[in-house]
Amino acid sequence: MGLSNTGLPACVPIQSVTSTLIMVPLQTSTGVYNKIDLTAPVPTWNSLVNQLDETKRWFPLPQFENVELPKADSQFEEANSGRKVFLRQGVRSFSGELWADDSSPTLLSKLQNNRCVEFGVFIIDVNGNLVGSKVGDSLFPISVDNPSFDPKYMFATDSTCSKIMVAFDFDRLFDEGTMYMITPEEAGINFNDLEGLIDVNFADLTQVANTSITFDAEFDYGTAYNPIKLKGLVTGDFAVFDNTAQSSLQIVATENVPLEGNYTLAGSFVTGNSYTASIDKIGYSGKVTFTAS
Repeated sequence: MGLSNTGLPACVPIQSVTSTLIMVPLQTSTGVYNKIDLTAPVPTWNSLVNQLDETKRWFPLPQFENVELPKADSQFEEANSGRKVFLRQGVRSFSGELWADDSSPTLLSKLQNNRCVEFGVFIIDVNGNLVGSKVGDSLFPISVDNPSFDPKYMFATDSTCSKIMVAFDFDRLFDEGTMYMITPEEAGINFNDLEGLIDVNFADLTQVANTSITFDAEFDYGTAYNPIKLKGLVTGDFAVFDNTAQSSLQIVATENVPLEGNYTLAGSFVTGNSYTASIDKIGYSGKVTFTAS
């Protein structure tokens, strides 16, 4: 095998400064690798963020500050004569900071939980390009060395704001020569505009037998006394499934103003049946399973 040709055409697209990351599980629950099929029509990108199956979902992070992607030195063995033999390339690392409103300890907790999932990342640059690893006709998320994933909290000082520092190594076998991008023009979207889902809890759930359930729709975020509530939902923003009868239940939702974020879902519940109530609104994720009284 000879040397590779080194000519370049005009206007080769080049990745710019990294602005954020999209975390993606490497495999679905059935063992299929998550990827973008480059031979298929362009995906509806928001549907990937709002995917019901968490093992297929995209998880965009907020915008980073002070991003660095250093690469360790390559490893060689050197003989007494001075002769060197290449062993392996150095590992590429990532570090970046989430500042101010994006530095909630609650978000830190959610990031720390990701150590339990084998995942990769698509890199997003300031121009809205998405960068992944192209193999054949597919673009894959770049594999992360999961044990190296290290989000940590940085307290505010007199001269600095609070931050979450996110750091990790990419998989040591990742071939940087496989990096390709999808541009906003090709995608029909600036990838910086994608936002992750917000978890919603069904708090303080009570029941009126065979008639309704009432609860507070609360985020994990807020104060210890007052979690932030999800306000303004209507009937179409909820779904109730009868797990026992294996059918959807028709309901009517009412926000119990002036108790904003407090909702009643009225329907014909059957005593003893198991139900799952869920949020059915773009940008949010939450459900609760209960047995009707």
